[in-house]
Amino acid sequence: MLLLLPSTALAASNATGEGMQSFKAVYDVQADGSMRVTETITWRFPAGEERHGIFRNIVVRMGWNDEPGRYRYFDLTDVEVSSPTGAPDQFKVSDNGAAQEIRIGSPSEYTSGTQVYVVGYTLHDVVNPITADGKPATSSDQASTVELYYNVFGTNETTARDSAQIEVKAPDASTKVACFQGPQGSTTACTAKAGEPSTFTATNLASGDAMTILASYPAAAFDSVQPVVLEGDSQSSVGSAAAPALNAAAWVAGIGAPFVALAVMGTLVWTRGRDERYADLTPGLTPSFGSGASGDGTPTAAATVRGGRTTVAVQFQPPAGVQPGMVGTIIDETANPIDVSATIIDLAVRGYLTIEEDAGSGMFSRTDWTLTRQPGPSDDRLLPYERQLLDGVFGSRGDVVVLSELKNTFASTLKGIQAEMYREVVRRHWFRTSPEAQRGVWQGLGVLLVVGGFLLLFFGQGALTAIVGSGFTGGFALGAGLIVSGGIVTLLGRRMAAKTAEGSAVLAQSLGFKEYLLTAEAGQIEFEEASNVFSRYLPYAVVFGVADRWASTFAKVAQAAEAAGQPLVMPTWYLWSGSTMPDFTSIANGVDSFSTTSTGTFTSTPGSSGSSGFSGGGGFSGGGGGGSSSGSW
Repeated sequence: MLLLLPSTALAASNATGEGMQSFKAVYDVQADGSMRVTETITWRFPAGEERHGIFRNIVVRMGWNDEPGRYRYFDLTDVEVSSPTGAPDQFKVSDNGAAQEIRIGSPSEYTSGTQVYVVGYTLHDVVNPITADGKPATSSDQASTVELYYNVFGTNETTARDSAQIEVKAPDASTKVACFQGPQGSTTACTAKAGEPSTFTATNLASGDAMTILASYPAAAFDSVQPVVLEGDSQSSVGSAAAPALNAAAWVAGIGAPFVALAVMGTLVWTRGRDERYADLTPGLTPSFGSGASGDGTPTAAATVRGGRTTVAVQFQPPAGVQPGMVGTIIDETANPIDVSATIIDLAVRGYLTIEEDAGSGMFSRTDWTLTRQPGPSDDRLLPYERQLLDGVFGSRGDVVVLSELKNTFASTLKGIQAEMYREVVRRHWFRTSPEAQRGVWQGLGVLLVVGGFLLLFFGQGALTAIVGSGFTGGFALGAGLIVSGGIVTLLGRRMAAKTAEGSAVLAQSLGFKEYLLTAEAGQIEFEEASNVFSRYLPYAVVFGVADRWASTFAKVAQAAEAAGQPLVMPTWYLWSGSTMPDFTSIANGVDSFSTTSTGTFTSTPGSSGSSGFSGGGGFSGGGGGGSSSGSW
């Protein structure tokens, strides 16, 4: 159900905050099924603030008919950006989960006020061939109509949009059109007009509102078009007239390639992939600040070495200023979904939300959780990824959100949060570059070698044998050598995300704190501080996977406090659903279950199909292919 605000009130609200003042787009659909997109975006930056620019996330991959391991792919090419108002228009295109992010602006320049951006790009294979009875056709040759069923904006679009106007050009006039706006599944119509061109208009789109357009065309107006599902065939052609030399070279290269890969990667791992450590300091300690040569607050210059084992000494507190999500990232060099779940728990402990457990009433019902946003303490500061997480959970859904409502809608937001967590560890100088990016480069090279090896093994060998003669056997050796080499590069590439000496010190402190959580005795904890200590340290215990051990320790503390006539106060940030009075064990178990469930919820994504939007009950907001979201940076 949509909550409709008076247009004048919503416009007044939008005028004071960040948003799209206007979004005008021309979708020029070609006979080959591709679509040239030209977007003219009038962006209103927050009053009194400066930003580098904006970004657009264009969805290029979606699940296919709910079939595991198969994806529909929209190739994005020919990106162009300009700004008629003179805003910085440099851009960078990069992967962002299921989307391609077009980040516009300059890291060294700022802009403000209201700016206009013109963004152009081509999306390939966006149309769906449909049979006469409304079912997907294998190609337009067997179809009676071809449909453009496309999400102009997805439900993960958190930017308010005052107006959106879409003009769709095609090889022929549309015969039927529809337009939907609102949350996922909404059938609220926006304005749609058939013809050539077709036009679609929506106004006052709030944060979280999708906009989906649907246009049907005669199949005869198109070439043989069909959706691209990622399991495509590949071709390879290699040729040479020098059979003996080619055969010998292929065998030498095939046998030698794995040894070369092992030698090169081994050298790189030894010289660059091992963690740095401070040479003359106890593990976990860092140089003093403020005594550098320049006197500007930088650490004192200290000698560093690479390699060696991390010596773990018990730490009775977590590293100063290091949040649970950051601890999880430094330990395994990965911003895992569990680190994001632990961050939500930590934000609840700090007063930014409450978590209420709902066990359900049915025999087969599952536990759910209601998250309620709170103002948070005035003396606390949120990190960028923490603020992005809170806005992602509550921004378009209000201050009360049920965890299960995030299913199939949070995955792209999660990717952005994880990317911000990687940026945070670089800002803290724990890594020189993002560990995810470091691994990605080497693993991408390894995959390229493996794919090339398979292509050569299954296609190149036959082609070369046909050209050179039946005595050529080097294709098998070279293909196998490339596959093994790719495996070596991929495996050792995982070890190239080296920590700085500062990062290694934080790792040693984190592991020392984990040791404390595992070995803490009930008698070591003062009754007066016990409740706060339990809550503060529980998110770290979730990251370390030792929440049950931490809970059992506090069960003993609670028993001792009860016997001494000083019963402990239960945490108020987590509301338990049990029929008995809550204890520390039940709360810890509930939090552990919440972290496990939320991890699966955050990573789930909806599917897409090539079905008709006009059959099977009709279309709806967010039901098409593709989609986009936006923001500033």
